[in-house]
Amino acid sequence: MTLGLFSDDFYPHIGGIGRYVTEIASRLPENKLLIFSPCENKLSNHIQIKAPFHDKFRNLSFSCWLHQNVEHLIHKHHLSRINIQCGPGGLFLLKKLNIPVIATCHHTWWQQSHYIHSQFWKKIFVPFEKQTYRLADRIICDSNDSKNILISKYNIPPVKMVVIPIGVDTHKFCPITNIKKIPNSMLFVGRVEKRKGADFLIKAMPLIAKKIPDVRLLVGGAGKELPRLRRYLKEVKLEKNVEFLGFIPENKLNEWYNKVQCVVVPSMFEGFGLTAIEAMAVGTCVVATKVDALKEIVEDDVNGFLVEYNDVHSLSDKIIYLLGDKTKQAEFIKKGKKKVATVYNWDITLERISKAYGQFP
Repeated sequence: MTLGLFSDDFYPHIGGIGRYVTEIASRLPENKLLIFSPCENKLSNHIQIKAPFHDKFRNLSFSCWLHQNVEHLIHKHHLSRINIQCGPGGLFLLKKLNIPVIATCHHTWWQQSHYIHSQFWKKIFVPFEKQTYRLADRIICDSNDSKNILISKYNIPPVKMVVIPIGVDTHKFCPITNIKKIPNSMLFVGRVEKRKGADFLIKAMPLIAKKIPDVRLLVGGAGKELPRLRRYLKEVKLEKNVEFLGFIPENKLNEWYNKVQCVVVPSMFEGFGLTAIEAMAVGTCVVATKVDALKEIVEDDVNGFLVEYNDVHSLSDKIIYLLGDKTKQAEFIKKGKKKVATVYNWDITLERISKAYGQFP
């Protein structure tokens, strides 16, 4: 069996889908897997796809190219089945093929257009996405929330779906015993944009600083909201409490997770929530929003805290409480590590993905 895995994001990756595909590629035998993506690298089982106008239209251009060329690739490379990475940032496949197709749903265009009001126009992609899932023989969902959206909004039969949470590599993301925690510190990792909630977190900073004057927020990421957030911090005289680190390379992430007392994931919604399980694997507490996918990872007051999106008072209260309570921190750390070991371990994840690749209704 040779599996063809198609993704607009691979290695070097630009987001969560790329990191997911890279992990799969590193664990499956090279002679059983070919990865097709627009990325430029020298990996032996990767084939670079140069779709027209990709610089401007990205995954949409790749999807159009794939529609025209997928049968040729199947024949040329003797593919026995293919796996398409789907969702915003992912691909569409709008034709029925003569080999099995597995679609991996990272989240949906319905969620993107429904939760982010400024992106309501993206609902035009929902019919194309629905057709992709209808044509697929098997669908792997990262979360139960995504599965429920496919059932309720897309009318996809549940029998085609299996929920397989993304794993975390506990060799890469693990405690570093000789690193001293920065007192009263928090870390945000992600694109600095509305969907990821960086503005929501920074709006809570004046309330947090009133109770913890030396609180420090470290922001790892880049995005269009940066200038506005810098201006806001200057207005409220909290520039010294917030440090913008820029994009954090993956090989530096573990170090930063280990340096802080708390990781905050204040997203408007998530397809999965990789940052949360990476922090838990390291042994760092998590405060997150009670939104799709994250509420499956973080159990409120069990292995972390959950707050409603945009409730700055609740967010500040939970952070203040957590930073000041070592007993609660220890409780969350213990239970977070246990959940990673039993639910989000990559060995378990890969076993389940491999089974899904080989089984069809």
